Amino acid sequence: MTIPILNENLITICEKYGYNIPKANEQVLNRYIKDILKDLSEQLPSLKEKVPTKLTMKQKEALRKEKKEPETDLNGNVIVPRYECVTSHTARRTGITNMYLSHKYTILQMMHVSGHKTQKTFMDYIKLSSDEIADEIDAIVNGAKEEVF
Repeated sequence: MTIPILNENLITICEKYGYNIPKANEQVLNRYIKDILKDLSEQLPSLKEKVPTKLTMKQKEALRKEKKEPETDLNGNVIVPRYECVTSHTARRTGITNMYLSHKYTILQMMHVSGHKTQKTFMDYIKLSSDEIADEIDAIVNGAKEEVF
């Protein structure tokens, strides 16, 4: 599969490594992402907000070993700072959603980048808020945008 380069910084990175990009361990990459966002949360308090999550088996086991109970909300849901929930997959999904919201590309072009085979799975994959969906409908109704479906 060929994916177009959408940002000139990627060429600089490729050149830096002689087009032989080192492999990244997903767990290590995700730890770096969480550490960076934790540091960034000092300037962006919304990253510190506690959000409900599901613990992985590894996380549950680590808590058991440490004899700790996870923090929960009033409904009993496990909660963690938002920065703890972000992974490389979050970044991928956000990037694809932002591509969609930019209105620069067709759905077919975005599906080629994301690797989705059907429009239905692509549309299920991107995350749009109710406001974003309303804006899309408004733009179509008022002729500011052609339908993309």
